[in-house]
This record gives sequence, structure tokens and C-alpha cells, in this order.
Amino acid sequence: MFAGAGKTKRCEMIKKTANFFYQLFLLTVGSVLCAFAVRAFVMPHGFVSRGLTGFALVICYVWPDWPLGAVYFALNIPVFMLGGYFVGRRFVLYSLLGLTVYSLALAFIDVKLAVADPMLCAVIAGALSGVGVAILLRSYGSSGGSEILSVVLNKLFGVTLGTGAMIVNASVLALSAVLFPLEKVLYTLVYVFVSTLFIDKVFHGLARRRTALIMSEHWQAVAETLTRKHKLGVTLLSGHGGFEGAERKLLYSVVQRSEVAALKRTVNEIDGNAFITIMDADDVTGVEIGNQPHW
Repeated sequence: MFAGAGKTKRCEMIKKTANFFYQLFLLTVGSVLCAFAVRAFVMPHGFVSRGLTGFALVICYVWPDWPLGAVYFALNIPVFMLGGYFVGRRFVLYSLLGLTVYSLALAFIDVKLAVADPMLCAVIAGALSGVGVAILLRSYGSSGGSEILSVVLNKLFGVTLGTGAMIVNASVLALSAVLFPLEKVLYTLVYVFVSTLFIDKVFHGLARRRTALIMSEHWQAVAETLTRKHKLGVTLLSGHGGFEGAERKLLYSVVQRSEVAALKRTVNEIDGNAFITIMDADDVTGVEIGNQPHW
């Protein structure tokens, strides 16, 4: 009995340790990609960035001797103080880890690339930054900055996360328009737009779930086979045909992408006339299966 309990604890410890290193990997890769985009493509052309990175860049453009990594870290101190009160502890702790990695990357990455076209740099920087942020969104934390500010605004005033990010970004761009040539601000808009596009495409593109909607005369046999043999969750929905008005039973299930082929094969074996619709499930929220907020 005690041996079994000890083994269970060891397994849990191994899972927790593996998960910690997985989160560290996501935070490191995402932060380094974002920092590389800033140092290699944004700064050489005098662009500004999003969020607190943008504010840090404005400060460093005005006072060139100030180190970017240290400025960004300092700007995040009051943000994390707010976050510690309004945001979940786990999110703050992992974000502090991400902040450290990102600040160090901003401080030590020093890359000189022979890319003279500012538009090309804006697009490449946006793509790299978007991929980096999408990876960070898969972790339990962030790299600090506007993500935590957006959560604080959400908690205090009910502002959505997207709106909160827009408020921060609009403030950065407004300040940049006052201090720097308009051309730099417009290139920054291109960078932010491309970054947002890549965040959406990469983050949702990594979704591994699909929604299956099945209509079959043999729905009972289909539901029983899917639940008992394939261990899939199935919900029974009632509907009516639009033409004849006959009552229909529909089966609704959210499955892993790898399970779609087996599901379709199983349904067709039971009912060759079944109607099956497979749709992307970009955002699924539920206990142990979805994209619950990490904060």
C-alpha cells in the first residue's frame, strides 16, 4: 500500500518536472524569437514595437546609451506588482520567468543582417514576433508587458484582452507619432499587423481538435461504438429536417485531429448513408481539454 502510494507520488513528481521543462521550453523559444525580431529587424530601421517593448524602444531611441533589456525589465516591475494582486499566481510566476528570458535575449542578442529594405524587415519581424507570441500563448505564462496589463484591465474594468492590447499599442503608436517621423510609425503598423496575423494563424493552426457532427438513422449503434470502443465523448442533439420536418438525432463530439479518420471509418461501417461534418475546433474550453485562461 505504501509502496503504491510512493510510486504514485514519484509519477506525479516526474509529470510536474516534465511539464515545468516543457513550459520553460515554450517560454524560451517564444521569448527568443520575439527578441530576435526586435534586435535583428526592428531596431536597425528605427521601428517601434508593440506593448511595453514599444515603450522601451522609444526610451532607448531617445537615450541610446540605455540598455534595452534593462529598460524593458524595469518597466515591467510595476506591471508585475499589479499582476501579483489581480492575476493568478502561477501565471505571474511563469511570466516572471518569461520576462527574465526575454530581457536577457534583448540584452545579449546582437545580430547584423544585410537586409536594407524596411518593408521586408517589417514583414519578417512581424512574422517572427507573431510565431513567438503564439508559442508563448501556449505556455502557462508570457514575457510580461502588455499581456499582464491586458489581464489587469480585464479584471478591473471588464475590458476584453484584445481591446486592452489595442489600448496599449495605440498609446505606443501615438507617442511614436509625436517623437519620430511618420514613415517609421507606418512601418511599425505593418509590423504589428503582420504580427497579429501570424499570432492568429499559428496559434489556432496548432489546434489539434476537430468538431464532428453526425446524422445517422443508426445513431444509437454509432454512439455506443464511439463511446465504448473508441472512448470518445458524444453528445446527443435533437433536430428536425427542414424539408419533411421529421425528427432527427444528431451526435456531437470534439475529437483529436488524429482520431478523425477512425471516427469516419467507424461511422461508415455502421451506416454507409450517414452524414458526417468535420469542422475545425480552434478554441475549446472545458475541464482538461480546452484552452482555459492560464491566468
